[in-house]
Amino acid sequence: MAVETYPLVRRRFSFIRALGRVNYWHWTLLIVVSTLVVTPLALLTLGSFSTSALPTDISISNLSFENYIDVWTDPATYALFYNTGVYVTGATAFGITMAAVLAWLVERTNIPGKIWIYAGVPLTLVLPGLLQAMAWVLLLSPRIGFINTFLIDTLGLGIEPINIYSLGGMIFVEGFRLVPTAFLMMVPLLRSMDPSLEEAAAMSGASPGTTLRKITLQLMLPGLLAVLIYQFITAFEVFEVPGILGMPADIFVFSTKIYALHRSVTVEPSYGEANALSMIYLLVAVVATYLYSRVIAKSEKFTIITGKGYRPRLMELGRWKWPAFSLVVLFLVVTIFLPFLVFLYVSFLPYLMTPSLEAFQAMTFEFYIEVFNDELIGISLWNTFVMTVVTSTAVVVVSFLISLVVVRSKFWGRRMLDQMAFMPHAIPGIVMGVAFLWVFINMDNMGIPIYGGIWSITIAFTVGYIAYGTRAMNAAILQIHKDLEEAAYVSGAVQWRTMWRIFYPLMIPTFVGVWIWVMLHAVRAASMPLILSEGPENQVLAVLVWNMWDEGAGGIQMVGVIGVIMIVLLMGVTVCFRAFSFGSSRHIQKA
Repeated sequence: MAVETYPLVRRRFSFIRALGRVNYWHWTLLIVVSTLVVTPLALLTLGSFSTSALPTDISISNLSFENYIDVWTDPATYALFYNTGVYVTGATAFGITMAAVLAWLVERTNIPGKIWIYAGVPLTLVLPGLLQAMAWVLLLSPRIGFINTFLIDTLGLGIEPINIYSLGGMIFVEGFRLVPTAFLMMVPLLRSMDPSLEEAAAMSGASPGTTLRKITLQLMLPGLLAVLIYQFITAFEVFEVPGILGMPADIFVFSTKIYALHRSVTVEPSYGEANALSMIYLLVAVVATYLYSRVIAKSEKFTIITGKGYRPRLMELGRWKWPAFSLVVLFLVVTIFLPFLVFLYVSFLPYLMTPSLEAFQAMTFEFYIEVFNDELIGISLWNTFVMTVVTSTAVVVVSFLISLVVVRSKFWGRRMLDQMAFMPHAIPGIVMGVAFLWVFINMDNMGIPIYGGIWSITIAFTVGYIAYGTRAMNAAILQIHKDLEEAAYVSGAVQWRTMWRIFYPLMIPTFVGVWIWVMLHAVRAASMPLILSEGPENQVLAVLVWNMWDEGAGGIQMVGVIGVIMIVLLMGVTVCFRAFSFGSSRHIQKA
């Protein structure tokens, strides 16, 4: 009897098989995701041909190539190519070099304090790029920079020795921002390297340099190329660092020029030209993303882990052990502690003062009191909280549903659904903001009042981050065997109980990881909120900090207070959620 019942129970109650039969869920997901991804890009493309003054006045009569002609015949466009190329190449090279050194030290040497390095380097992700750039302005600005002022007073220099408002300054700051992600990507490459290949080369008489060039780097080539292209895309898309360090000196890259065309306060916004420029920007990002996917797809040709047992060889640093450890500490000081201390110092000043005994005696809690009593800041904090929680939760839920269909169903459109979900990964944030701006303005014109509010930012962020969410969910669901579900169904468990007792516990680490990742990026990102927000009542913290920084005196101290609060909160939330996630993982493993 049991033998006859089992197939019937499996066919009747299997959640995944049932999901495969209920095609309207699949169709709903495909239509919704396709609409959210394709509609903004379609309007962005259409707007690039429109010569109308407003996005709501698009018609066949005003479509032409005029915007593209204006963009390509403008000498400033070629300056953008140069600035962007130098900035992105320099930042990528600097960031990957630093990450490679740190990854090599913790994986292939006997450097002390490895557990703290593993924890400390990724923790630099909690510092938003907007705040990091502002901190370096306070340190190295030609006029008010604390380090410049100290050097001028100490050495008697006539001019400032360092100018952070330059391409070099942008490369320096963005390079440090790229290190933690590149470090996390390069550690597995070095950890999986079979040292017997290097040892064989050494026994054959090859010098360490030759071994590094002909063995180590060759075997790591696909991974290094993947890291290189990924970091190139990241630096290419970023807005915050060029916005803070480049725009005051009239050094524009693609992202800041598009923002300037949309948010100009001196001339009428050039929506059509901004869209035409965005299409060029988008094309470069799509090509880079395509190259990244090709490199990843061919990585199996360079497999270096076999069935043979191996143990990574640790290089003895000898007398260089502590200098190497000091290098790591210096990196953490420069990327985390120094910016935090700068904001902490500035937040207590009545006005900007170089560090001195007089400055410490004049410190006050005035701006902390003002922050907690300011109604506009309270509104921005609430908007940020709502936007972050809703975005992070929506990304987790939507990504999970998409991955269920992609991984476990036989829906004919699952590949198309997967590609649609991944497509936003190739779209820079500033371009995504411009694309959704056209969507929301036209929706507002049709009587759907969503333009300018936090829900417009939430929708745009959700669409932008489902690419990461589905990648993580796909991998996690593939690791859960169907036998676990079928065993629960045979035991009499209904669908919701199976999902609650089987799927949910096993997916908790992935849910938490995706939620934290989205939360950190939604709070940190400024490009889309700056494009999509309208009015002080719809501001999030990134927009509020940007506006306060523009105010100058008084606003900088307020930025210091908000910066301190943001860093502490983000670091605390990250540590707590990671501890919760790891605790859940250990509980599952014991079970």
